[in-house]
Amino acid sequence: MRIRAEDFPARLEARLFPFYLIFGDEPLLVQECADALRSTCRDGGIGERQVFDVDAGFDWNRLGAECSGLSLFGDRKLIEVRLAGAKLGAEGSAMLRELAAQPASDNVVLVLGGKLDRDVEKSAWFRALDEAGATVRAWPLRRNELPGWIGQRLRAAGFKPSPDALALLAERVEGNLLAARQEIDKLALLAEPGPLDAATLAALVNDSARYSVYDLCDRALEGDRAAAVRTLTGLRAEGTEATIVLWALAEEFRRLLRIGRRRASGEGSEQAMRAERGKPYSEAAFRRLGHQGLQQLLRLAAEVDRCIKGLDKRDAWDALLELVVRAGRPANPRP
Repeated sequence: MRIRAEDFPARLEARLFPFYLIFGDEPLLVQECADALRSTCRDGGIGERQVFDVDAGFDWNRLGAECSGLSLFGDRKLIEVRLAGAKLGAEGSAMLRELAAQPASDNVVLVLGGKLDRDVEKSAWFRALDEAGATVRAWPLRRNELPGWIGQRLRAAGFKPSPDALALLAERVEGNLLAARQEIDKLALLAEPGPLDAATLAALVNDSARYSVYDLCDRALEGDRAAAVRTLTGLRAEGTEATIVLWALAEEFRRLLRIGRRRASGEGSEQAMRAERGKPYSEAAFRRLGHQGLQQLLRLAAEVDRCIKGLDKRDAWDALLELVVRAGRPANPRP
């Protein structure tokens, strides 16, 4: 059974399955779903907990023995299997399928994973766990979803935040849900419950934005120039090397060109995106920039490289700023 992360706590109250697979590339949401399951198990009288950290040399027979064996005190057990990666190998896949086919009624098995690609979601072991219990995917929040998520947390903590306060905190944490939760926890200690405006919030929270070259690429190619410029400024302030920033941008420009060439040769959109590991914005970015526009960006990237190497007198970061702004420009009205 597929369950959304936001619905998971409520669904736990209705029924406890023998198997759970909680995964995704938003660590805080994975952690909170796992914590909710642990709490439900404790409240339901499952007092013993056994944890297995799976690595390349993991002995899957240990897991099988634990699931089939009796508890030391005859109690029900919560057995956690923490996957270090998505590839289990034949032995691990076979063990999970075997356990899912014959679940121990007294125990609950929790499998924790990070981001799993679509091929893994089609695998036999994934389908077996989904059929025997519940699978929970923790999606990262989109930027337009973050203020609502923050508002829900603030209201649960007793605050009545203004729209400006929500927008400010969302901007400060830049998608870092763990930082957002930490700031909300701190507000609960420092501020009185009730109305919360932007001025009060600004005086109490820290700027917890996490900047990465991948965030920069996403924002520039999504056409969000203001966010892209802010991220570029953050990368520079944090001491990121200009060479790394340029490499990431150029790689994304080349990826878009490859997707465009595949589409021009007759490949379907989904096939082209999968072959080049396209991102959600890739097709729209190619339509906005076009083949000629992307070639111009690569030529400008070559000029930035000359600046980095000292062959051009311009400041490399000024040249990068021009590159980022051009990458995020609106669509050219001419074909």
